[in-house]
Amino acid sequence: MTASLRTLAALACLAILAAALQQARELVVPFLLAAFVAVACEPPLAWLRARGLPNALALTTVIAGVLAGALGLGALAGASVEGFREALPTYLAQLHERAAGLQAWLAARGVELPSEPDPSFFLTLVSDLLSGFGGVLANVAFILLAVAFILAESLELPARLRAALGGGGDATDTLAGFAASVNRYLAVKALTSLLTGALVAGWLALLGLPHAALWGLIAFLFNFIPAIGSFLAAVPAVLLALLQAGPAAAALAAAGYLAVNVAVGIVLENRLLGRRLGLSALVVFASLVFWGWLLGPVGM
Repeated sequence: MTASLRTLAALACLAILAAALQQARELVVPFLLAAFVAVACEPPLAWLRARGLPNALALTTVIAGVLAGALGLGALAGASVEGFREALPTYLAQLHERAAGLQAWLAARGVELPSEPDPSFFLTLVSDLLSGFGGVLANVAFILLAVAFILAESLELPARLRAALGGGGDATDTLAGFAASVNRYLAVKALTSLLTGALVAGWLALLGLPHAALWGLIAFLFNFIPAIGSFLAAVPAVLLALLQAGPAAAALAAAGYLAVNVAVGIVLENRLLGRRLGLSALVVFASLVFWGWLLGPVGM
């Protein structure tokens, strides 16, 4: 088989795999989310074990912490989420009215746009994201059970790797170092994302903007997306601030996002991680579009 035929065969296999994943997203997404949560929880599990807690007690403590965190976030943002979804048609109508006014203002000055600008994409994206996470949270018991099994398996993984590799120390050490770096990154990212969400929610609440807890939750979730996540999280909140309180409030909201992301996302995160990932914004955006198409809002 020539190289070109092998390449075509590999691309065909990838296309079939992508189609299969898309069809099975309702089953795949909870497993992927459970794996993500488990990787982020491994450092505190290792810390508790290092302090002398038995494996079962350490695992129970971590799972209880995850459950408490999920319930706390849900309780904090629940009312704000419902209020936003109920008011979304009104916000979309206001946005279209503002966009039509902008188009008329530009037309009066000789600037013709090919079509009416549609800034409602970001608010619709937030609504779709909340719907996707709502579906995932309906399986919270299944996700927590999967997290528990993954973490329990991780306790025995190093020994099993050594046995499978015939005691190969170099390969085992390489895999262990890779896993430790991923765990450290996700643990630090989870902490900085939580701090980012809390500061954003506090700042927007101080400005008197609606749904502050929701925008804090969105900032927490989108902060896991490198390079462009903070921008995507800020746009809908700033648009809503513009609609509800005018340009001055929108500018203050944007300034708050900028200050939080510089202080936490650049200064603090770099200090904790020691270096940037150096990912291209184009690569991140392409990945965002691809995984959003493949697995829905949670895949993003």
